[in-house]
Amino acid sequence: MPELPEVETIKGDLQKKIKGKKIKNVVINIEKILKKPSLKEFVSKVKNRIIQEINRRGKYIIINLDSGEKLIIHLGMTGLLIYPIDQKSMANIIPKHNHLIITFTDDNQLVFNDVRRFGKVYLVCDINEVEGVAKLGIEPLDENFTKEIFIRMIRKKKNKIKSLLIKQEFITGLGNIYANEVLHRSNIHPLRVASSFTDEEIGKLFQGIKSVLSEAVEFRGSTVADEAYRDTDGEKGKFAERLQVYARGGKNCFKCGSTIEVIKIEGRSTFFCPQCQKL
Repeated sequence: MPELPEVETIKGDLQKKIKGKKIKNVVINIEKILKKPSLKEFVSKVKNRIIQEINRRGKYIIINLDSGEKLIIHLGMTGLLIYPIDQKSMANIIPKHNHLIITFTDDNQLVFNDVRRFGKVYLVCDINEVEGVAKLGIEPLDENFTKEIFIRMIRKKKNKIKSLLIKQEFITGLGNIYANEVLHRSNIHPLRVASSFTDEEIGKLFQGIKSVLSEAVEFRGSTVADEAYRDTDGEKGKFAERLQVYARGGKNCFKCGSTIEVIKIEGRSTFFCPQCQKL
């Protein structure tokens, strides 16, 4: 599933590419992806609208229209937003999975392609109308996410730290890939209980969150083994080449040479070095 760096990459691309464009037509081929409003109302409200700004909240992409309404897209597990549609961008994309197609007045198209159909589309006046958004936690790359705030957030938590980091109501946008990387970079075992941390350890974890996510955005996200994620040009994210532990079970740790181990936490495969990340 795309996490914060992937969604932030797509948001940035769309801001550069489609801001100011006018929508001529919109087609939804799979109605189940549209959660709000009805298909007829959605089409009538989106047509002839001008895109003003692209934002992000957690893993949701927010396309602000000049009507004041917001076109919200959650990519689900395999969702892609491709623009423009040409031979290069669609080289590895299967057209039968193009479920939302927005045509602009210059005849260029933005396509939402989703193989597994877990993606969701909304048109709302307030993003908090989207189920679950109002409960999302702090944005880890925002300036108001500070070490002092993080210390207060984590101090009394009894959760295992890996479980806490992927909890969207705690910190939004951080998922399985980057939680593994953050914990490894911070030398913290994924089963440590959050309330057991010293201020120094929390500080390392805070810096790990900031640095890993910022670096992943710089390298345009991670396209891992399933190759599901692509940016708006249809290109792979390059941060996968820099992953230290994720999906490296049984291989040697780059830091110390020990064997990377794998355990299940919250049903997700969790990768760590038992030497660098002692319990």
